[in-house]
Amino acid sequence: MAAIVSCITLLKHGDHMLCIEDMYAGVERYLRDIHTQYSGIEFEYTDMSDLAVVKSKLRKNTRLVWIESCTNPTLKCSDISGIAKLCKANGTILGIDNTFMSPTLVNPCKLGADITMHSVSKYINGHSDVLAGAVCLNDDKLYE
Repeated sequence: MAAIVSCITLLKHGDHMLCIEDMYAGVERYLRDIHTQYSGIEFEYTDMSDLAVVKSKLRKNTRLVWIESCTNPTLKCSDISGIAKLCKANGTILGIDNTFMSPTLVNPCKLGADITMHSVSKYINGHSDVLAGAVCLNDDKLYE
């Protein structure tokens, strides 16, 4: 959660964040019950399986699009490279929660994502004795 919250801190009052409708419930609850109340950031949830829908939801103030490489448990998949192209054209950051697929199966940064987040506590570690998250960046400005 700390890894994804650190990504959300890139947003400012008046920004729009477009989220996959089937996102990790802990993040959805954080956005709905905590962050929205004080941030002045608008969060919108949509189906990311159709690029035309994603394109129609992007706004001038959409600063971050957040998807999952594959959702858990419903296994919804998104066209990462297609969404990355739409985000680049809109000047929007693309962030991906890659926890379920892990870097063994998918490397979103190679597909055009600006940010890839992993819950290291799960598949990378083996679900037992570590609480950790990782944020990988594909953009020097974001890194700075």
